[in-house]
Amino acid sequence: MQEALLTQHPYIKVALPVPMRTLFDYKVPKAIALRHDLQPGMRVKVPFGKSSRLGVIVALSDTSDWNPEEVKPLTSLHDKQPVITPELMALCEWAARYYHHPIGDVVFHALPVLLRKGENAEFRTENWWFTTATSQTFDVQQLSRAPRQQDFLKAVQQHPNGLSQQAASVLDLAPAAGKSLEEKGLLRREPRAFNKAGEKHTHQTQVPPTLNAEQAAAIDSLLEHRQHFHVSLLDGVTGSGKTEVFLRLIEQCIKEDKQVLVMVPEIGLTPQTLKRFEVRFNTDIVLMHSNMNDRERLDAWLLAANGHAKIIIGTRSAVFVPAPKLGLMVIDEEHDASYKQHEKFRYHARDLAVKRAQNLNIPVLLASATPSYESLTNALQKRFSWLKLRQRAGDAHIPKMERVDLRGQTLVHGFSETALSNMKLALERKEQVLIFLNRRGYAPTLMCHQCGWIATCDHCDVNLTVHKRANKLHCHHCDSQKALIHQCPDCQSEELFTVGEGTEQLETQLNTLFKDTPILRIDRDSTQRKSAMTKLTQKIHEHDQAILIGTQMLAKGHHFPNVTLVVIMDADAGLFSSDFRGMERTAQLITQVAGRAGRAKKPGHVLLQTYHPDHAAIECLCNLGYEHFAIDGLAERKSLSLPPFYHQVIVRAESANEQEAMQLLNALKNDLTPMLSPDVYMVGPYAAIIVRKAGQHRALISIKSASRAPLHQATDWITQWLEQATKQHKIRFAIDVDPLETY
Repeated sequence: MQEALLTQHPYIKVALPVPMRTLFDYKVPKAIALRHDLQPGMRVKVPFGKSSRLGVIVALSDTSDWNPEEVKPLTSLHDKQPVITPELMALCEWAARYYHHPIGDVVFHALPVLLRKGENAEFRTENWWFTTATSQTFDVQQLSRAPRQQDFLKAVQQHPNGLSQQAASVLDLAPAAGKSLEEKGLLRREPRAFNKAGEKHTHQTQVPPTLNAEQAAAIDSLLEHRQHFHVSLLDGVTGSGKTEVFLRLIEQCIKEDKQVLVMVPEIGLTPQTLKRFEVRFNTDIVLMHSNMNDRERLDAWLLAANGHAKIIIGTRSAVFVPAPKLGLMVIDEEHDASYKQHEKFRYHARDLAVKRAQNLNIPVLLASATPSYESLTNALQKRFSWLKLRQRAGDAHIPKMERVDLRGQTLVHGFSETALSNMKLALERKEQVLIFLNRRGYAPTLMCHQCGWIATCDHCDVNLTVHKRANKLHCHHCDSQKALIHQCPDCQSEELFTVGEGTEQLETQLNTLFKDTPILRIDRDSTQRKSAMTKLTQKIHEHDQAILIGTQMLAKGHHFPNVTLVVIMDADAGLFSSDFRGMERTAQLITQVAGRAGRAKKPGHVLLQTYHPDHAAIECLCNLGYEHFAIDGLAERKSLSLPPFYHQVIVRAESANEQEAMQLLNALKNDLTPMLSPDVYMVGPYAAIIVRKAGQHRALISIKSASRAPLHQATDWITQWLEQATKQHKIRFAIDVDPLETY
């Protein structure tokens, strides 16, 4: 039978992590074919050029597209079982085709970092220490000259079931002392596989709250579709109890011994999501996000892959986590742009989740207080079930939104008199105030008063952001940094001043205005360290009276019951964006931030500081709400032939040479235009808004069509053309299907 297998599949097709949109053929040596059952999804070591690489088998084949004499044999087999299941392999292949991305990049993106580097797909082993017969009667005082060994032996003696390596580390015991005791015959060491699934749960099961009529109706609808593929959009105002709805649905899935994947857009939301789940479910729950180290991510991946973890909570890349009993996928804050990867493999995790659910014939739930225009369109066209929650859970009410006209006003550190007086009143009532400004750092610009010099990035066409506390100038686009200067490099004047405000400056100013009030800042700078976000949210809950300052990190998902006042410092940001999605994002952000107010019994109040209080968009949002705003926006998009009514692909080119990227795209347009079908349109090429970024000059071209098929056909041709055209040039290109950034 093995001989038959050898003659039937003498070749394998391998995906390699290289920027080439092809699979590579390799011969299967007879010795490997006879000893092993090769399967798609296994990793193999193969020769590639003058070196060797780790690859993943995508298919077995009895023929090769290449000259058989040139096909090299694989070097070695790395796995006994596939690390990528057939279900996930099918998803990767579909994603590579849909996003026109190299298959090797896609397949390796689906693996944890350690598996990409060749680690075994096994739980790590850790040493456990046990006492021996000799140590039972041994007098530890004999080790008085070796205090570390003495401490180690005492600790093990106090743990009759053994002391783990992890526990020894927590107790600050020296590993070398354990080794010495082992050599003396006083301890026995036993390597054991690390597997959290064997631990007992200490979760306290919380009594679920009483549902209102809207929540009950939504749950009934969701339970009705839980045995087959179905997409539901849970569109609920902030604080309406959307989480409680999907907790009830998850509860039913766990009773049926199914796994659930819950996706959240931000790392900052995962700890609080975990906490809510732990008090409700007495089961294995794992996290998957980029703040975990590589080993922790692999352990979580293994727990999901072997079916032990019933609930998997993760950010964007968790869409590729293997789960053999997957029965439900929940995408929380489905509108969030964080689900879209903006570099390299530019996939959208929400859309891939829907495709994966379709392949598995399981339901998927999209939840948001401000649904994306794409999801709303699908709901309006009856492709998705549209479940609406329009009342807040419990005794909470929708906060009152008030526009504060800044025209002609004298501002105090950016605050209107109305904002400051309302803040004082809220703090006197022992309540919390949230200040929203979507700009981190101290100030966005450093300028010379004498000559007008501005601190700009050496590698990008942007100004450097001032970070006073870190004493640096920082480019938020390419991440380059330099020390904060105090003398103008052009005229040597020391009259340098900052222009504009960031969250760090607001924190400094508010500490002056409200000296006895805790000021807590939450942005990317203040939450860089591991567990920093968890500690900050704990502090928020500890103080009755506090001022919270934050960027969009604070805008979604957080529940701060004592926040009664929200001040949006710059409600005009995004109103006049050159991106057609600017208005949608502005409305989502304002609505989400406003939703942090009045989430408990105390009424909420939202102040929008604006120079355009009569702007139609702000009026509509304040008076009629997000749904009405979005329906109007969709009508405008339709009239202008914009997404989601037209599908779009952006081709980006970048080069160190100022002209090369634009010349390449002009040549592409000239060659492509005669081949386009009549319903495919091309715009550009045009320069990116930030033309130079990280030293690269960038140009774009946009292709759109009302139908996906001709658009993807054109994109296939574009990809082939660009691969040939850039072989001899140092020009990089990227294909972005369904882009969220079009400039």
